[in-house]
Amino acid sequence: MAIFPDLKVEPVVQVNDLTRLDARSVTKSIDEAAITLVEIEPESGAGFIDVSSSGTLPSSSWYLDWAYSTNGSKTASVRVTTSGAPVSLSKTINVLTEAEDSLFSSDSDLIIHEPDILNWVREGRRSFLDYHRRSQELILDYLRINGYRTIDGSKITKAELLDKNEFKEWSVFLTLKLIMESRSNQSDDIFLQKARFYESKVVEARASVFISYDFDKDGSIGDNEKNIFNTSIGVDRS
Repeated sequence: MAIFPDLKVEPVVQVNDLTRLDARSVTKSIDEAAITLVEIEPESGAGFIDVSSSGTLPSSSWYLDWAYSTNGSKTASVRVTTSGAPVSLSKTINVLTEAEDSLFSSDSDLIIHEPDILNWVREGRRSFLDYHRRSQELILDYLRINGYRTIDGSKITKAELLDKNEFKEWSVFLTLKLIMESRSNQSDDIFLQKARFYESKVVEARASVFISYDFDKDGSIGDNEKNIFNTSIGVDRS
């Protein structure tokens, strides 16, 4: 007999942004007694909240939509009870302030191009900050792959990209592309067509970026660190 608790969480969220703590994949062995209680605690000390509706499996209600009011590392837990002692499982969520997240674009930038786009936010969220964050990761990956490094040879992080506005258009169109791809469910539907369009805009925006970054990691961009590289032609420190 066994209980198999599970809790799906986003590893990184922003303060006051809605996120879903999802325990709907909780299950048990066939010889275990029926699940009578599923509880979720969004962070240590907050107390467990009953999200169970019945002992049947699967249950569509075993989740908690939550917004964290403070930043820091949060431990979210699920607790499952059958006929005996409850079984728990915990996951860690890194909650960032807007300044700590330091994203290159925001939802307001998307609305300029797609006025109804917030109608497509997935259940359990109220923004596309997760997509903006993914775009930032992809942009940083692009810089790494193309050889952009700091003075000590380490890869560039968002901390070295002090002029975030330089990357805004690139991030906006990349985020729109990712969202449209996620909406597409046919080989050539309108969302896939939009994704292709925004992909072309990504290429244009990327080619126009002159990357200024804190090469020597002294906290500022000196004259010799301004507009040195263009992503359309690659790395050149000559």
